[in-house]
Order: sequence, then C-alpha cells, then structure tokens
Amino acid sequence: MTRVPTYATYMSMLNQSLRTKSQFELYNWQSVTGLKAPTYSGYGHAAYSVVNLEASLGVTSNFLENNKLLDIELKAMNTAMQSVNNTVADFKAMLNNFSGSDAKALTPDYTGGKITFTDNNKNTYLNKTITINGTQYTFADNGDGNNIDLSGIADESGQDGYAAKVMEALKNKLGANPEYKFEGGTFEFPLYTIDGASSVLKATGVETGEPYTMNQDQAHNLAEIQNAAFSALKQLVDSLNIQVNGKYLFGGGETTQSPLNFPFSSLDEFQKYFDGINIRFPSSSAANLSNRVFTAAQTGALTITHTDGNNYTISPQNNESFLQEVVTASAESTGKLTFAADTNTLKATQYGAFRSVQPGDTMVIKGTQNNNVVLTVKSVSEDGKTITFEENPDASLTDEVIEDPTNVVLSTTYPIGAVIEMQNMGSGVAPRVQVTGVDEDGTLHVTADPGYFNEEKVTVAASSKWQMGITSYFEGGNLKTERRISENQSVVMDVTANDPAFEKLFRALGQIAQGNLVDMSNPAETEGIIDVDKAQNIVQEAVALLQSAIDDSGGTTRTSSNSSLYAVSAKLNANYVLLNSATENLTLVQNNLQTSLDSIKNVNKEEAAVKALLAQNSLAASYSVLQNALNMSLLNYLD
Repeated sequence: MTRVPTYATYMSMLNQSLRTKSQFELYNWQSVTGLKAPTYSGYGHAAYSVVNLEASLGVTSNFLENNKLLDIELKAMNTAMQSVNNTVADFKAMLNNFSGSDAKALTPDYTGGKITFTDNNKNTYLNKTITINGTQYTFADNGDGNNIDLSGIADESGQDGYAAKVMEALKNKLGANPEYKFEGGTFEFPLYTIDGASSVLKATGVETGEPYTMNQDQAHNLAEIQNAAFSALKQLVDSLNIQVNGKYLFGGGETTQSPLNFPFSSLDEFQKYFDGINIRFPSSSAANLSNRVFTAAQTGALTITHTDGNNYTISPQNNESFLQEVVTASAESTGKLTFAADTNTLKATQYGAFRSVQPGDTMVIKGTQNNNVVLTVKSVSEDGKTITFEENPDASLTDEVIEDPTNVVLSTTYPIGAVIEMQNMGSGVAPRVQVTGVDEDGTLHVTADPGYFNEEKVTVAASSKWQMGITSYFEGGNLKTERRISENQSVVMDVTANDPAFEKLFRALGQIAQGNLVDMSNPAETEGIIDVDKAQNIVQEAVALLQSAIDDSGGTTRTSSNSSLYAVSAKLNANYVLLNSATENLTLVQNNLQTSLDSIKNVNKEEAAVKALLAQNSLAASYSVLQNALNMSLLNYLD
C-alpha cells in the first residue's frame, strides 16, 4: 500500500536530490580540472595547509621571475666586462711594446742642436742670457755668480776669433760635459736643453739649430698607438653605457640616462680639445670626476693676468669666492687637531670630522699658526678622523697641535688638473683653461692657449651670461642597490662606471690619446724648458695606470672595493654564481611545494569521472522517485 507523502517527506526527498546533484557537480568538476574542490572550504581541515603552501609557492615564483630579470642583467654586465677586459688586454700589449722601443725612439735627437756665434757685432752678447737645463747664465763684464765673464774680450768685438773666445768663456762656466761640444764660435748641445726665453737666441748674428721632427716610421708608430688608445676609449664608453630593458646597468641608480658622456667622435676632435700643451688630459681622478660651477653672482668680475708662456692667473673680484668651505673646525665638529709633518697628515679627535672631504680635493687650510697651506688630499680614513695629503715640495705641513680649533677652516676649490670651461666670456678669453695651482686666497693658476688672449691682463665684467665650471664625464649616480634573490639571500649591485678601475683606464687611455704627446716646439721660440722625456714619462705612467686598473698593483692600500678589473669581474661572477645557486634552490623548493600542494588539491580524473557517472545515475533515480512522489495525492489515491 502506497502512502500519500507529507510535506516533510517532500522536503526530505528534495534535499536528498539536491545533495546528489551537488555530488554530481563536484565529481564532474573534479573530472575536468583534476582538483579536489573549487573553494578552500572544500578541503576541510587541509584548507589551512593549502593556503600556506600557495602563499609560499607564490613568493617563490616571484623570486624566480625577478631572478630571471637579474640573470639577464648580470649576463649583460659580465659580457660588457669581457669586452672591457679584452680591449684593455689588447691595448696593454701594444702599449708595452711601444713603451719598450717606440717611445724611446720618439725622444728628440740630442745631436743636432747648435748655436753659431759670429764676430761682426760689438758687444753682441753682453747682458744677453742663456738658460741651459733650467739654469740661467748671463754674458756680463764680470764672472760673478752665474755670469759668463766677457770683460777681457769685450774690446775685441768685431775681430776674428771674438765669438770663439765668447764660447770659451761659456765653456769655462759650464765645465766639462760630454753633452756639449765647443768648436770655434759654435756651441753644439742637446737641442731641448736650451730655454727659448734665452735672449741670446734672438741676438743679431746668432743662428740656432733646427727643431726636432719625427721621421715617417716614428710618426706612424705614434699615430698607431694614439688611434688604438682612442678606439679603446670609445669601446670602454660603449661597454659601460650598456642598456637592458631600458635600464643603464652601470649608472649607479640613474637608470634612465647613459652614465658616461664622451662627446668626441674622432681622435682629431679629441686632440684639438686636449692639445697636450695648453690643456692636458687630467692626471687625477678628482680632476676627472668632479663637478663644480662658479658664476658671476659668486665671484664678481674676473681678472685674468698673463704671467709667462701659456701660464695665467685668475682672480675673482670677491676675494676667496673660489673657495668652498667644507669643514669648520670646533670642539664639537673636529675636536683637537694635530698636524704631523713626518706622515703628512691632519688628525681630528671626533669621528667623521672629515667625512665631507674627498681624495683628490685641493685643500686650502686657514686659521692655523704654521699650516696655512694648499695641499692635495691623498686619502681620508674610514672613520673620517685623518686626512693624508700628497707630498708637495712647494708646500708641506709643520708639526702643530691645536687644542681649540675654532678659527681653523678647511676649504676646497677646483682640483689641480681640472679643465674649466669658460663659457660665454667673449672672444678675448680662452674657451677653456686648466688648473695648475691655487693660492691661499683662492687665486687660480692656469694654463691656456695664448692665441685667444689679446692683452696681458683681461677683465671679465660680472654678468649672468657667463659661468666657469668643470664637469665629470660620469653622469650617473653612486647608489648601491640590494637585490633580494631569496628569503635569506641578496646580491649587492654597486658596480658603476665611475669606479676606480674604470677611471684609471680613462686616465691611461686619455693621456696616450691626447695631442702633442711628443713636444716638437722650437726651443728658440718657446719660453720654458721643453721636456725631452715627456712622451716616455707619459707612456710609463699610462702603463702603470693600466696595470693598476687591471689588478690594483702599485698601491699600498685599496681605496675602493672596485679598484681593479679583477675585483669588478670577481664581484659580478660571485653575484652570478650566488644567483644561480639561489635559483636552483628556489626551483627545488618550488617543485616540492607544488608536489605537496598537488597531493592535497588534486584528484584522479578517471576516478572522479566514474563517480560522476554513478552520481548522475543516482540523481536520475532520485529525480524519478521525487517526480512520482510529487504526482501522488489523496485525490489520485482515491481514484
């Protein structure tokens, strides 16, 4: 006998059908996705583990993705360093060969210089001067000091043998020297030992020898090494200006602009700027990497005074305006100051007293009793308490202890060797000058091309139109970034294009590529002693700089962790090895996390499909029973 269902029965049957439907949908979803549940609640007590595993997997995957980008950057930087190392190795081999033979061959010939004196002018040589190897001699009517005594032969002027007797007097003053040869009225000498300022060279009846010129082979060898130096400079710039994904890798945090600004497109253009006589390629890192600008608002009018040759002084109207104070001593800022002559140091008692001072700075010290001098900073101790100065025969420290340093001021100005751009100062001023010295009041001693100056003294009126500044070829930053490569590891990205290793390369290559590596001036037309060893000295210095850039040799202390190509390459390689190791570990962790997560979240699709079919059949049966039950009523029953 079939009973007529009640409302409660209807609801119970409906709920059972819905549960069967839910099971079917779940099994069907599992058979398609292979996952146990579409929501975390479907995992029951394992839901917490799923959330944690997915979070860890997400972090690990993010590290791996970021490491892929870092991997590209490090590979690019290592490729750039490989290019730099190859370029330097090739050029160093050329320079070593050049320094061993060709540079010496470029030394001016010591056999061709001579002065021929004549007999035909009365007292032609009286009161005339001749400067030999830096010592000035005067033809005079007595033999006092460096005078060449003509008193006994002055009346013989115009007679045969007069010039020979003058030369005999000079020979007696100079003494025996195998470099000099006297024969009659002719004096043969090493051509470049005679100063062009010697007035006897311009006397009537005096004929000088010809200036030195290179032969074809020497000129070819010099051109070859200088072209190689300039090409290496360009290659260095290209390598360090490498860009990946819109980011300059050697820019020190300045990722949107190229770190190196090298505006020269040809060797000829480079040598016109750095002519090697008036403007030489800077020989210090401070002169290469400093940025400093002064305007008329700071200095007032400028007075540029010619001293001799290509030497000038620049004095500002506003006294000491070229000086920029960096340390004002006091009991609080520096504590007691101690100057030590034997170590050439200045020591403070307060930590960090000299933290604003940089190696290479031109330091002007004022307010002391015995040490108001101008020196170049060699180094600053890590604790900022000690400055060591470069040796300077013209200015040195004296032992002094200052208990109360209130009046002592340390200032800096343009570094020695810096090239100052004299912008918009008019046609009567050289477009650039090079600093050779600084006075205590900040007056600058510079060299410049005399051809630009029309007068011995030039006044440049104060104007907002002009400025004088030095600009570093490095336009990047010095930011050190730490890149996380895992939860517990990171790599430090602190290699920049202005690191000492690269700066030393720039100096070495620039000094070789500059103009007038060999000075071929005519001594009869040149004021000052011509350096016969100029080429050889520059080449030897360049060789030493190159070697120092490669392996940091030649120094007693390391001023930077990136002071050599070896150090830079080792750091980049170490970072790359660490990144690879971390990536391998992260990949293993990622696989383990994924396996653990899969063991909780995944189901067998085939098994789920079978369960779905069974649930589908059960659901169909449930729907059928429910349908019959819904159709059953008292009226139907009575019928």
